[in-house]
Amino acid sequence: MNFILYSRSNCPLCEAMEEELRPFIEKYSITVNRLYIDNEAALQESYGDKVPVLTLNDEILCHYFLDTDILLKAIAE
Repeated sequence: MNFILYSRSNCPLCEAMEEELRPFIEKYSITVNRLYIDNEAALQESYGDKVPVLTLNDEILCHYFLDTDILLKAIAE
């Protein structure tokens, strides 16, 4: 299960979401790839005002803050 965390450099919310994801990564053996949108115009257009954005299979699960209920539901599916 490969999640993508879209983020920016120097983004406190991005850092916080990454930290909140760590227990889930360890417990459920999921992968979270962090992609920085700073130098990617297309990604900035899609996610620029919403970062951090957590996705799975191109579906946005949550943004700004980690929604653990949605994350657990995605892991269970």
